Amino acid sequence: MHIFEGDFPSNLPLIPGHEFAGEVVEVGRKVRSVKVGDFVAVHPNKPCLLCDFCREGSEHLCENLQAYGVHIPGGFAQFVAVKETNVYKAEGLTPLQAAWAEPLSCCLHGLNKVGVKSGEKALVIGCGPIGLLFVQLLLVHGASEVVAVDLSKERLSVAKQMGASVTLQPDEFASSHKDIAPNGFALVVEASGNPKAVELGLKVVRAGGRFLQFGVCPTEATVNFSPFAIYRKEITIVGSFSLGKEMPQALNLLVSGRVKVDVLTTHQLGLEGFGEAVKLMREAKSLKVQLLPNSGS
Repeated sequence: MHIFEGDFPSNLPLIPGHEFAGEVVEVGRKVRSVKVGDFVAVHPNKPCLLCDFCREGSEHLCENLQAYGVHIPGGFAQFVAVKETNVYKAEGLTPLQAAWAEPLSCCLHGLNKVGVKSGEKALVIGCGPIGLLFVQLLLVHGASEVVAVDLSKERLSVAKQMGASVTLQPDEFASSHKDIAPNGFALVVEASGNPKAVELGLKVVRAGGRFLQFGVCPTEATVNFSPFAIYRKEITIVGSFSLGKEMPQALNLLVSGRVKVDVLTTHQLGLEGFGEAVKLMREAKSLKVQLLPNSGS
């Protein structure tokens, strides 16, 4: 949606779809690690491997980064050509589940950067598909309690199913957060991309706490915050973009069932349903919408 709405730089027009999985139907002559019939998930990033960031090991920050579905043709198609180095075998997963490997990897990348300490209390702002992954991951990583905030009562209900101990709409949270966490939250994950949510989250981080900016705000958006509070409370602010080498970790979590995604996929449509998928997402009538090619057509 961020690409479609112009909030994220992309090389339109192109075939979108950067979260995808599929069956290998043909391989190049030099391919050795993958064979026809393998079921795989796709890492979308194609770094240049030559710039300073790539050579430092931060390929996702590549100065010349290309990504399937963002800069080059992606997964919303019957067939897509990808490099051998970008595919990971996904045996044991359904097609529905395997397509979640990419967004789950992105969430893991963020948590690996900010860290989760056993027994701490965490807050997730925004309960779309990404926020609901974070609710689960925080608990898997040892958080004792996760509080979830969203405008949608339906999404808060799903957050409860995913293990959130307290679910609140923003107005409710504003009036009661001190009762829940008198000193603030050790870790705040902003997963909505709403600048007002960013401001709210920064206000409720406890002294010595961490704030993870994961939601994609509009490129020109700005927020108001107190530099003195960041200084005095020693707040750590961490940004997280894309994914690095987390795909195997994500696939293991999906296979184990520790992270559940079936309930988060509310709609499955054919490729011709792209317009309907955009409408469902824009009107917040869905969580994750998947597009499925018609096999054999």
